Amino acid sequence: MKRQKILFLDRKNALSLQVQLSAQLKGLVQSGQLNAGDPLPSTRELAAELKVSRNTVVYAYERLISEGYLNSRIRSRVYVSDTAPELRSAAQRSEKQQGIRADIRVPTASYSDGPKPFRPCQPDVQLFPLAIWNRLRGKALRSTNRSLLHYNSEATLGFRPLRENLAAYLRDSRGVVCEWWQIAITSGSQQALYLLANLLLKQNDTVFMEDPGYIGAVRAWKSAGANIQYLPIDQHGVVLPPLKSTAATIVYVTPSRQFPTGASLSLARRLALVKRAASVNTWIVEDDYDSEFRYIAPPLPSLQSLDSGNRVIYVGTFSKLLFPSLRLGYAVLPKALVEPFAELKSTAEDHGPMIDQATLAAFMDSGAFYSHIRRCRKNYAERQQTFLDAVEKGSLPLDFRYRDGGMNLTGFLPAGCDDRGWSERLKGRGLDVPALSQYAQRPVERGLVFGFTAFTPAQIRQGVEKMLKLDLHKTMR
Repeated sequence: MKRQKILFLDRKNALSLQVQLSAQLKGLVQSGQLNAGDPLPSTRELAAELKVSRNTVVYAYERLISEGYLNSRIRSRVYVSDTAPELRSAAQRSEKQQGIRADIRVPTASYSDGPKPFRPCQPDVQLFPLAIWNRLRGKALRSTNRSLLHYNSEATLGFRPLRENLAAYLRDSRGVVCEWWQIAITSGSQQALYLLANLLLKQNDTVFMEDPGYIGAVRAWKSAGANIQYLPIDQHGVVLPPLKSTAATIVYVTPSRQFPTGASLSLARRLALVKRAASVNTWIVEDDYDSEFRYIAPPLPSLQSLDSGNRVIYVGTFSKLLFPSLRLGYAVLPKALVEPFAELKSTAEDHGPMIDQATLAAFMDSGAFYSHIRRCRKNYAERQQTFLDAVEKGSLPLDFRYRDGGMNLTGFLPAGCDDRGWSERLKGRGLDVPALSQYAQRPVERGLVFGFTAFTPAQIRQGVEKMLKLDLHKTMR
């Protein structure tokens, strides 16, 4: 065969050269252009002809030998296997049955280049001290003598040193009242919500849910067959219905900074909520997703710190503090729920990623965790001010009412505006700005939700310039 006309390796292809070569040789056998007993060139000859390394050809040949397409004879060349006709027939039957072409390309995985301005709830991973993390990761592996590489079924609720460090941190920073063994480490806060839904809810139980609110929580409650009663938000946070109304099994709230509006739940309503929960045996799920980032005043105490009836379940995440792909969250459980939660979690996973948990424990031990939070708080405060200054300079028709902290700012629009229409126009300019109504189940005040924490001051100013060019003063109805 004239191989230079039959074999062609594309160096721009996402598939490796050895994969391309083995696939093309296999195709020649399956199509009958190479028959049983035909010799193939030596690895040196073919490597020189295709201008690739000899190893590329060796690996391709070895792959086809293992699949039965080629045979290797001692002190001789590689030949097409005697079973080639059977392999060819099998391939043809498979193509007819499945409608698959032999030359189809396998899709390759793609990875995010990072969020577009102004996607909400995104930490700046460039601020994360990756070198320190990697050093502590190696140290954790060495100090545990590879025990982290085994199954750790006894650690269903997480790596004990991490739970101990987290308990101390939450007591000091958020006033959370707990022992380390009340903390469950989860695969992000979303897993915590899903497990709580399936632990606490029966079919058609009622859940009180903020509206607008976190869509991930809505999905968790619906997965357990709950009926959701959506509660409005005002300047003091969620508005609870009268006590005589339908009793709820769960009340889900984001009291420190309501997502997505940014309003904080007032002290009077916090006290009323925990008192109500104790009197009617309702569970409160407190999602404290970005409470570390307050720029004007100290963080508000957690709702859990006010709870004397053991009805509050405190949920948090490291995704927004450190980096999203870490996928570590936690739930602080009332004592009565620790064992049933552990039993349910063991059906979902024997244990979480122990190496990452051990690294995070060391990260907290070293003090780098606290330094990172301070660094982020400083940078995020500056970025929030940069964003607000740029918007004010451009005189955009947006009302930013809640500016005391957080990772997002909601700009409320004039009455009658179509926030989803504005969101789509911004998307056309390369900006990711969700509409406030996108998070709502009922008609709500219109607005746009801007994230600012993942973007440099220069990126923020450029993003606002793109908004100005769209002339958003023109109301879309």
